[in-house]
Amino acid sequence: MANGVTFTGSHIHTIDYDRTAFASFMSNDDAAASMVKGSGHLFNKVYNVFGEMVAAPSFDPSDLAGKWGNQTRPDGTLIQFAPKYRLSATDYFFQSFCGAWYEQANKYGEGMGFADDVWFAAEEWEIGRMFPAGSADSAATMGLASVVVDIKSGTAYTAPALGQTGYEKMMPINSGHKDYVVVVTSGYNHGQEPSPLKVYVGMKDRLADGSVIDYATANERDSFLARNGLLFGKLYGMAVTTDVAATLVAEPNPAEKMIDDYIQNADAPASFEAKYVPTSYQWGGWDKPVAVQDTEMMLWESEDEQPEGHIYFNGDSKVEHVAADPSGKPRYFANMTNKGGLFQVDFGAFDFDGETLPAALDATVTRTVGSWDGALTVKIGDEGKVKDGDASIHVEKGKAQMIAPDGLFWAKTSEGDYLIVEEDSGNDFGERKYVLTLDADMNVADAHLLALAGGKFSSRYEQGVSALGGAFTKAGTAEFSGNWPVTALIAKKADGSFYTVEELAGTGRQDIRGEIATADQTYLGGFRPALKALVR
Repeated sequence: MANGVTFTGSHIHTIDYDRTAFASFMSNDDAAASMVKGSGHLFNKVYNVFGEMVAAPSFDPSDLAGKWGNQTRPDGTLIQFAPKYRLSATDYFFQSFCGAWYEQANKYGEGMGFADDVWFAAEEWEIGRMFPAGSADSAATMGLASVVVDIKSGTAYTAPALGQTGYEKMMPINSGHKDYVVVVTSGYNHGQEPSPLKVYVGMKDRLADGSVIDYATANERDSFLARNGLLFGKLYGMAVTTDVAATLVAEPNPAEKMIDDYIQNADAPASFEAKYVPTSYQWGGWDKPVAVQDTEMMLWESEDEQPEGHIYFNGDSKVEHVAADPSGKPRYFANMTNKGGLFQVDFGAFDFDGETLPAALDATVTRTVGSWDGALTVKIGDEGKVKDGDASIHVEKGKAQMIAPDGLFWAKTSEGDYLIVEEDSGNDFGERKYVLTLDADMNVADAHLLALAGGKFSSRYEQGVSALGGAFTKAGTAEFSGNWPVTALIAKKADGSFYTVEELAGTGRQDIRGEIATADQTYLGGFRPALKALVR
């Protein structure tokens, strides 16, 4: 960092490309290096869960700047990692910024959505294994940071109002109201299960106690977080009436993984009505720090916390990527990773009053793809042949269904809506990346294979092939890691010029993508080979 503080673990790098060279890269034989203009880090200042700019480590509990939340108790006591994991070359540890997401300012129109260009990057997994007392130590810390980066200033802020339990993904959807933000938060509830699907609702221009902020006297930290609705807000979890629950599972019980039972039962209703309801916990401000175990983490399954006439529809916390409707409708899809399937959540229209946070959010939930053999067969054309079969099914499991779906991206073109899905299942026959075509009712109309990667039976691995000559040492699995649309960045206007920054602002990017045919869209996709085999 700019002040000399160092972090190991996850980092967020930037790569600057020459726009003209980038636009023509797929149609020439030039090396990718020829279009790279520079690289760097997204941020060089970071604030912790106590609201302090992180400084050199300190064992003094009163020195809250000398702390990072994932190994610090609310009173400022630093819990040292076990000897095996103790840091020796750096000061602190960022734990796995997995499904990071860029959200541009005013994405849904002037004053709608976030006020600034931001980058979401939550720490992901509970790290009890790193402490002497295991999960008992980690649960007593401030947990995992919900990080929001102010791209313009290069500053990363921890936003504890978003939660402290860690996420695979934080993705905004359109609130439909200039005073509110809504962020879908998916992931692991700090290892405590079961838990429901969750969203965050925040009010802009408010302090943590709900009062209106005075920007003339507020510091830079609170000004940024307040204008983006990240100081005053709550987490809301999916709940259903007891009557609805009885139609979805045999024995409704918030202490059990009901979602997992439901998604595997082909005879259960394909859709149901739900409410997203907060628990009794809400972040109280920088001067009221609490351990992660004392947030909403333990409350979703608590009998005393069940909403009146409802129960939280809980399940396994391994819900990985979510995808927001690019048109701005308040709905999203969620990969139900643990059992393999796909949910759609449609809020219809939020009923915000502009005065305070809502008591609940109404939603219609649809099981778009269920978790049973035969639920999804992927068309492969003349490709996708693997040892002992083909990728129309998950060969290792021998099932025609989604297996451990991880990455998810919702694309809208001039021809319709599509979901790009990436499995992360340890498939020895190659991880699958495929596209689901959606019909007008958002049902899956078709599925086509896009790519295969890795696996010990990969034909590339069996031949010892790697992108970097001589880099291959051992066959292993691989992971596709997200997709980003770059169509609007490389599209040209009738006069042959690129769209300007001003033309790409707000709704501009999706407006451009929505006028271009599917075959002419361009996406940038991440890919990570495991072990020591580098392939592309």
